[in-house]
Amino acid sequence: MSHWYNQSFRKVHVLYVSPQWAKNQGENFDAVALADAYERAGVDCVQFYCKDHHGVVYYPCSLGLPYPRDIIGEIQSELSKRGIHFVAYVSICFDNYALGLHPEWRAVNDHGDPHKGGPFWYASVCSPYRKFVRTQIDELASRYQADGFWLDIIPLARDLPQKLWMVAPHPMPDYSHHAQLRYREVTGRGLPHTPTPEQEDEIFEFMTGEVDDFIAEMKSVIKGHQPDAFVTYNAAGAPGDPIDGADLISIEGHAPFYTRQSFIARWAKGREKPMEALIAGGVSRAPRGGGWNALDQKPVPVLRLEASLLVAQGGSPVFGQAPFADGGTDATQLEGFEAVFKPIEAAEPWLVDAKGVAEVGVVLAAKPRLASREWLDMQNGAEAFTQALIDEQILFDIIRLDQDISAYKCVVVAEQTALSEEEVQTLRHYAEAGGTLIVTGASGTRNEVGSLRETPALDKMCGFTRSGNFSSAYFYLKLDGELAKEVSPQPLAVDRAGAIIRPTTGNVTAHAMEPESLRTDATTVLWGDASPDNDLKYPAIVENAVGSGKSVYLAFTPDCEGFNNIWVKLLTRKLVRMNLHASMLTTDAPVGVEFTLNRQTGRLVLHLVNHRAGDIERLSIGAPAHKICNVAVTLDASAAGLDAVKAVNLVPGVALPFELANGKVSFVVPEIEIHTIVEIA
Repeated sequence: MSHWYNQSFRKVHVLYVSPQWAKNQGENFDAVALADAYERAGVDCVQFYCKDHHGVVYYPCSLGLPYPRDIIGEIQSELSKRGIHFVAYVSICFDNYALGLHPEWRAVNDHGDPHKGGPFWYASVCSPYRKFVRTQIDELASRYQADGFWLDIIPLARDLPQKLWMVAPHPMPDYSHHAQLRYREVTGRGLPHTPTPEQEDEIFEFMTGEVDDFIAEMKSVIKGHQPDAFVTYNAAGAPGDPIDGADLISIEGHAPFYTRQSFIARWAKGREKPMEALIAGGVSRAPRGGGWNALDQKPVPVLRLEASLLVAQGGSPVFGQAPFADGGTDATQLEGFEAVFKPIEAAEPWLVDAKGVAEVGVVLAAKPRLASREWLDMQNGAEAFTQALIDEQILFDIIRLDQDISAYKCVVVAEQTALSEEEVQTLRHYAEAGGTLIVTGASGTRNEVGSLRETPALDKMCGFTRSGNFSSAYFYLKLDGELAKEVSPQPLAVDRAGAIIRPTTGNVTAHAMEPESLRTDATTVLWGDASPDNDLKYPAIVENAVGSGKSVYLAFTPDCEGFNNIWVKLLTRKLVRMNLHASMLTTDAPVGVEFTLNRQTGRLVLHLVNHRAGDIERLSIGAPAHKICNVAVTLDASAAGLDAVKAVNLVPGVALPFELANGKVSFVVPEIEIHTIVEIA
């Protein structure tokens, strides 16, 4: 694949959707005016709908709902004249036209009811629909030159209760006739009507294999015509993607979930593939679904904040833009893009080929195909620590355990349930060599295929044995010593289940107490919970020496989201901070400023992103965002890989006074509105 995508940070995802019932289909589409508007806004890549969920195709095609104009031919030609990259979007498994004509192609449950996403039916990838969409893609790829192809609505993940959508689940099982025939052909058995857990695993693997083959087939068709074009799909490379077969990581992330957007970018940052995040440009119908077809563009501060979170990690923001159903576009819809893309364009020399610098690694070792039931808990554990460490302004990466982790001062293993023996050895060797491990919950209790281990893999190293779980879904946490000073000495309610553990070689630094009674209407204390029971008191945090290093184990996995978890989030923040010792970066910036440090040849690049600019309750529209002034920063440049500091500049090019002592550089950032970049060279 060509390298252009790694150096492109100004993209729009154009949801050209004009179904049969729309008035004046295509009459107001003006490819010249639209391409001019993108060029003025600084757009360098346009992802454009070639076929939508309704089944409408916007180019001449032998199959699908025809459109009055060759929209794709017109816009592709105009974008090419302006040097703007063109990416072809195709809706794959939503197609109400084809599935209306052929209801036997739909994925259905055991009652014959079709699986749906909102108003759209899911196609069965085992049905002849596969040949139908292959023909559409073949005709598209043979007729129009594209820099990439973006395939939407791919059923991927084990269907688990995601708090915030990231990856589309399989409609599982699919009891359509075609799926049943295919299952028997592949396995030699009939599709079970009431599958056991083991059979559910087999069905998931079967369906994953079918989707894998389906995507590979579409990719082969595209590459046959355009070998240099990339092929990706919605949620490609996400923690729950069991295929990971795309050329480009592409995951949706939406306001106002800014830490989720940072999490997505940090997760993808360490991969060899380029990365983008799809961001709805509109407000209506947000937050879930994100206002993809909304005509009311988000306020500029929100767009700028969302873009900044991506580019700080070396990723590309892709904003949705929705024309009217008649093909027209209100010029004011595009005004916000210029305010976002022009500053990014000026900063691009400091974005390209930047490598992250961090001192904490947060492990996310999800195995969404091998251990498909575990990926969501593993993702949630890593995401909780992401939320806490952003608030604590600690430089951190999200890491996998197939890489060298020795450079990190501290490695967090939060609810990483399914670990291979090789991954366990990596963690053990890291700690023995002097590193600090923070381990939580059920980490290491399962092997790489998700089966329970007879003896949990990390317990002995962490200095305890486990003997079950609390009977209650919540407990009270009582901190001791330094933790109590840093967080709070009062009993803290933790709305999570916990493990009952007994120290062997570890030292206890906090205790958990179960409540006197389970949470029921019959035992409520007014509207509150029962008091802690000292007879049901267990160790909650245990520290243990491991070779030259140590482990810190929490008998639960923190949830750092929402008002109810204020104390738990603070505990999570301070627990990591206390185990860092001399931190690479210190600052007096208030909570809400996220720090990211990158390295380029001969310089360091520090990003400061102000989350407060996107506070939807106090959003500044038509005025400067929530400015933060005179932020002091001290950075250990030597530890970050820069031996000599000769200049500190605000990007692009305003010199800042600085002081240098023992390899540490200190300076004051005069103002952070939304995104400030500092060069240390």
